[in-house]
Amino acid sequence: MTSPRSSISSSDGRRYLRVLGGALGVLVATLVATTATGYHLGLVEAANHDIYVYQRAKIYDGKPVDVAFVGDSSLGNAIDAATFTTLSGLAAANLALNGSYGSGGAFNMANKLLDAKAPKLIVVTQSIDTMRRRDAFPGFYFSAEPSQLLATSPIRVLELYFSWKTARRVVEQIAQNGFRPRQETFSGDYIAQTRAPLGARAAQEVADNPLEPDMLAQAQLDYVARIAALCRLHGVACVYAHGPIYEGYCTRARDYVERLNERIAEAGMQVVAGTPVCLLESEVGDSIDHVRSDLKTHYTRRYFDLLRDAIAEDASGFAAAKRGGAP
Repeated sequence: MTSPRSSISSSDGRRYLRVLGGALGVLVATLVATTATGYHLGLVEAANHDIYVYQRAKIYDGKPVDVAFVGDSSLGNAIDAATFTTLSGLAAANLALNGSYGSGGAFNMANKLLDAKAPKLIVVTQSIDTMRRRDAFPGFYFSAEPSQLLATSPIRVLELYFSWKTARRVVEQIAQNGFRPRQETFSGDYIAQTRAPLGARAAQEVADNPLEPDMLAQAQLDYVARIAALCRLHGVACVYAHGPIYEGYCTRARDYVERLNERIAEAGMQVVAGTPVCLLESEVGDSIDHVRSDLKTHYTRRYFDLLRDAIAEDASGFAAAKRGGAP
């Protein structure tokens, strides 16, 4: 025979579990809604739709592309496509996204380009700092076509939205700026720099954020391998050129860069000698790996000189030589 006290205790336990389950459900729903709102409004960098839409449009504008650059903001601020076209005699396009898109975004831009046009050369240009960012999937997800997402694991998507870190960043952005979507000003190839140059703060950033060989992110390297495999599949020449960065990192991150070069080569892509290009403190723009706006043409010339061999190489011969390397 069940005692009244036992019945009450069992009833209280079930009620407690229901309340707890309801509270957890509300918490999860709030978290997902917060991150989803942040992504939708572009409050989180990986969902910077303005830069993605701006660059994607260049792929479908009907103009030919002989040399295409894909990568992050270090590329966006360093290469002027019009100047590169004049120097090389080849139609160039700068399709840079930003660091939060990483190698996942670079892969998707290369994939779209190869489907839409017939480039002779693709240059992947990213900051050495981008290659330590652990998660490359958000960049892939927010630059993917709907057909690609059909084959994406629902678990990966849930992980993307179920993120305390992202939700906190969204709340901070809303607290500072309200629900206004991020407004970007574009200048030529990329987003215009509107903040003051780092100046002496560049050295402090190097001290606060060292780059060590064990910081390399496998997720970023996996997408580099996918770009290399994509280029071989299409028979298109493809090289990797590190973006410019403040000279303090060139000095302090030598072991990191050496290991990164090894891993990129293992992924099946040639690293362009002379990169990363090292920036003097006076040449650094509004970020550690951004060339000052008024120096963009100068640095375009520097990268053209570094890429002369890749440009001069017969595209089909270059691709054939790379075909069969490690994907």
